[in-house]
Amino acid sequence: MLVIVYGYEGSGPTHWQRWLEGELQRRGVEACFPELPTPAAPRKDEWVEMLARVVEASPRPVSFVAHSLGCWAVDHFVKEHGTRNVRSALLVAPPSPHLLFEAVETFLPPPRDRAAWAPIAARSLLVGSDNDDYTSAEEFAEIAEALGLRLELIPGAGHINVDSGHGPWAFALDWALAESGAGKAGGSLVKIGRAHV
Repeated sequence: MLVIVYGYEGSGPTHWQRWLEGELQRRGVEACFPELPTPAAPRKDEWVEMLARVVEASPRPVSFVAHSLGCWAVDHFVKEHGTRNVRSALLVAPPSPHLLFEAVETFLPPPRDRAAWAPIAARSLLVGSDNDDYTSAEEFAEIAEALGLRLELIPGAGHINVDSGHGPWAFALDWALAESGAGKAGGSLVKIGRAHV
């Protein structure tokens, strides 16, 4: 099952995560998009607790598709609950671990525990951009190294959200379909500029 995890202030109706949910439903792929508590004033413990309930209730191993602050929610979940019943994770545009922003301070600094991620690292992926306002390309490389994940760095993609032109995003759909065993959507965004870590 795909579990979609939004970031600070949630993902609006034109965000690629909402589009992804619709595309997966249209293809009959099981997906869950939990409404995490108070997205405009998020609390790490509340978000992690809800993710834990979703994972425990799933009859099959889950694959997370997280954006922005949601990536750190998944990171805390992996550190606190491990990877039992978790297959993989797509982490898209996590903010800097050193971000100074009071509204999200309960998530920072994130644990970034390589040993905790090890069982799912080979199937997981970190995606960032070289011009994200919240994370530098160097920080993305450091995060990938800390977690033991491969990094895909997309040139000029900003925070990979609606503001940077990411409503429909075939790359995320292709990854999700591959993880679900449903094959590829045939999107043209799979071959992108990349840096491997």
